[in-house]
Amino acid sequence: MDLAELRALRLHVQGLRHPSDPSAPESVRRFGAVQAQEFVPAQWGLAQRVPHGVRPDAASVAADLDAGRILRTHVLRPTWHFLHPDDARWMLELSAERVHRANGTYYRSTGVDGADAVRALDVVARSADGGHRTRAEFATALADAGLPFTGVPLSYVLMRAELERLLISGANAGRQRTHAAFDQRVPPSAPRPRDDALADLASRFLDARGPVTDRDFAAWSGFTLTDARRALADVVERADAAGDPIETLDVDGVAHHVRASQLDRFASAAAGTEPGSAGAEGGTGAAAAEGPTIDLLQAYDEYIMGYAPPRAYLQAPGDSSVHAEFPLHALMCDGVMIGRWAPPTASAPSTVRVVPWRALDADEQRALEASVAELGRFLGIEPRIEVESPSS
Repeated sequence: MDLAELRALRLHVQGLRHPSDPSAPESVRRFGAVQAQEFVPAQWGLAQRVPHGVRPDAASVAADLDAGRILRTHVLRPTWHFLHPDDARWMLELSAERVHRANGTYYRSTGVDGADAVRALDVVARSADGGHRTRAEFATALADAGLPFTGVPLSYVLMRAELERLLISGANAGRQRTHAAFDQRVPPSAPRPRDDALADLASRFLDARGPVTDRDFAAWSGFTLTDARRALADVVERADAAGDPIETLDVDGVAHHVRASQLDRFASAAAGTEPGSAGAEGGTGAAAAEGPTIDLLQAYDEYIMGYAPPRAYLQAPGDSSVHAEFPLHALMCDGVMIGRWAPPTASAPSTVRVVPWRALDADEQRALEASVAELGRFLGIEPRIEVESPSS
């Protein structure tokens, strides 16, 4: 398999082509965890995996977050992720120790360590028992207890509380995020053996991002390469027993793993016979594009961050780098990064900024306009495109 074939298959498995996730919460469940530093763009990334006919808008995804059908917390690595509530407890139990170790230096440098950390966790847990609390409310409770944590130190207090399964995301209070008591938002479940939980995580990773390598899983999950290889071996063994074997594909001399059933569905979609494909009767997915497809992906989209560097599949033939111009997010053409984009801001509430790295032909311009219009429907605006030259 060459890089062009790898791109096409990953776009399909990710759900960026022929999307089939019935809702944003079910997309989160399928992926296991979805990187979510950029709050609203990450919600757009979930919506992109839902078929156009039933695709949610921003208000619908925000309602899922407010209701706790999607949760946002620090897990796997010291960064924000969306989780399904059914997965939050076991995934945090699996990864919290590693994230704590990664944060160790920062805990010590910010004073969120030792006896003060224990007291701070007790204070924020008691505060959350009374309802969903903003950062400012937690800061006030801590100050009243003689623990004046604000700014970055407060962020590490709250992250520690998340990892200890005391806090998790609550409903928005206007434009402010909140935390709620973990046990009020996450259903109870029995502890799981580490190897079983790690294999489940690897299975979700493979099912939503294949073809993948062991290095991809290690980089995404934060676990060691040894752990990654053992977990993927467990997935292969289980898949063989279930009659859905894992195929190994060679991409530039590197072994990539994908389920045989996904290869079959990809072939059906290419032939127009998979539900949701252009040629399949009654499908609800987007019609297969004739010509290029432009995707406006958030910078931390799983199509980008779900794989280990150097991510050569993102690069156009003959290009050896992914440029770093502002704006932040990723402008893609048929799975290749061709520029950056930025969503509307408070000062420009209808403007979508685009910084292409090369000129777009007429078909690509039409595809860009279609994608911006879809983003506008998600945000509930009539967008206009502002094209900028890349920085030198």
